[in-house]
Amino acid sequence: MNETNSTISAWETPTIAGILQQIHYQHITKKLKSLSIASEERSEGKTTVAFTIARGLTEVFKFKVLFVDLNPAGDSLLSKYLKDYHSDKGMVKDHVFPFSILRIRDLEVDWSKNNFDGPFLNRLITQYTSEYDIIIVDNYTPSQKENILKVNTDSNLLIKSPKSKTNFLEAEIQRDRKKIIGIVFNEI
Repeated sequence: MNETNSTISAWETPTIAGILQQIHYQHITKKLKSLSIASEERSEGKTTVAFTIARGLTEVFKFKVLFVDLNPAGDSLLSKYLKDYHSDKGMVKDHVFPFSILRIRDLEVDWSKNNFDGPFLNRLITQYTSEYDIIIVDNYTPSQKENILKVNTDSNLLIKSPKSKTNFLEAEIQRDRKKIIGIVFNEI
């Protein structure tokens, strides 16, 4: 798949192995350092796909990966896995996964003051780019369909239900001239 935004049919949907190879290629040739996993709808599998990609990049390509959970309330699936672990300035310590995890919900930030914005998150994630080969951002899907992509990552991977009738996220990517590495159609 090229870097330009294009329509992808369900028949052209990349496999996870193909996505991992594409990320590796983009990392080597185009210095891809960050990837955002995004969806227009909640519960479409963003965290599962992001975890799979983070683990694959760590185990197959031996990348040093930082997984970032952008949900200010904490992702429910991730919370189940990490309920017995503590956090230090958002970094989850002593967990069993082969990559590092940063949880926004564990930061000592007053979210009521609207700090959950692009500039704050971009500064936060940028401070880790020199420590990791790649940062995988598990995007938070807000209840209203505005500014889904809070963080400016090098590229984006979209999770979409084939039954979805909206293209808000794709329009946002085109409007902001952001790159897309692929679309994963998830039957839920």
